[in-house]
Amino acid sequence: MLRAAGWLVGSNLGAQALRLGSNLVLTRLLAPEAFGLVAVVNTLYFGLVMFSDLGIWQSIVTHPRGQDARFLGTAFSVQLVRAALLAVIVLGVALAVGGAAGAGWMPADSVYADPRLPWMIAAFALCALLQGAESMRLALAQRELRGRELARLELGAQIVAAAVTIVLATVTRSVAALVAGALAGAAARTLLSHVALPGPVVRPCWDRASLRELVGFGQWVFVSSIVGFLAAHGEKLILGALLVPASFGQYAIAALLVAAVAGLYGSLNGHVVFASMSQALRSDPAALRALYARVQRVADLALGGVAGLLAVAGHWIVWLLYDARYQGAGAVLQALGLGLVAMRHQVVEQVMFAMGQPARVSANNLLRAAALVVLVPAGHAVAGERGAVAGVVIAQFAAWPASLHFKHRQGLLSWDTERAWMVALVIGLGLGAVVDVALHHALGR
Repeated sequence: MLRAAGWLVGSNLGAQALRLGSNLVLTRLLAPEAFGLVAVVNTLYFGLVMFSDLGIWQSIVTHPRGQDARFLGTAFSVQLVRAALLAVIVLGVALAVGGAAGAGWMPADSVYADPRLPWMIAAFALCALLQGAESMRLALAQRELRGRELARLELGAQIVAAAVTIVLATVTRSVAALVAGALAGAAARTLLSHVALPGPVVRPCWDRASLRELVGFGQWVFVSSIVGFLAAHGEKLILGALLVPASFGQYAIAALLVAAVAGLYGSLNGHVVFASMSQALRSDPAALRALYARVQRVADLALGGVAGLLAVAGHWIVWLLYDARYQGAGAVLQALGLGLVAMRHQVVEQVMFAMGQPARVSANNLLRAAALVVLVPAGHAVAGERGAVAGVVIAQFAAWPASLHFKHRQGLLSWDTERAWMVALVIGLGLGAVVDVALHHALGR
């Protein structure tokens, strides 16, 4: 687990550094509106992906027959069919958004009314097809915790995406460069999954027994993915209708910076913690409690410390890295940074998945999604953009009671596993105050 986590952390840090570097270059070439448009497109596309998620790779990771040729071939067939249907749906959404905007049904000053949005959405139909063609070797590598191979693949795809985006943005100064870069990255990832990962050649096939098992597991992953998307990214769909493109672009920049931490944490949970918890249950269920306690303690120390630091001194990151057009993202970053603490219970949600209880994860995500739907518009009505951002942060804590109840029932709840984040948050706040004062004196601001 530690070896796989080490490779994943290294890969993710490299990818985040590459993403941040390219982002800094791109913000000099493109206006904030471009990042707002791409944020909406990415959110809509990711939502469609999650709405059609059947948990194929999770099934391969957890199922005893996950390495069987017939099981893998059936999983590949399901993945290809899903990709084709997803591409058609993406094109339909693009037509619907364009038609609604043309009919005047979208707020005139919102992101959804921008005439560039429909063709940008349509381009992601190709992304759906590319992702559907990814090799089953990816899922096998995750099952076997082959972190080095996965790290190389992910980093290679990131390099291709960044290079294509920067070159085209330099030449065209158009938002089309961001779309082209995303497609290039998807194509590189698919190609590398076939040529850079060892493993058997999996050919599509249909096996009824395997299909029943995939669908049986996937039906709950499907539900969990839908509400999980709404919980994690639903605020972007709401804010896209509430904010003007420039303000939404600043929010997107702040969200991107927070995603540097959240993305690393989510990758570790989804690829390493989940696989390790599943392995513990298969081989020695009694070891699960000790493994959970160790992982949760490490997660709490990291999340609490970073959240405190960003909540006090996060605005300096924007001030130092971005030009005057993006300075409004500083206050947003401080608020979103504090919300990182809410993510600590993602560890126990991987335990829920490993124990075959994805319905509990769905319930948690539903609580967060419902809170977003209520709190973000309410916050915007009371305090404008700041109130909406506050609603985003508060909504992330909505599922805490349900997670604590699950841990209590499973014997995982103890003071030792619940206090680390508090200590780390206080230390992070103190460190942030020191950094804030030091930079004020050093820079005279």
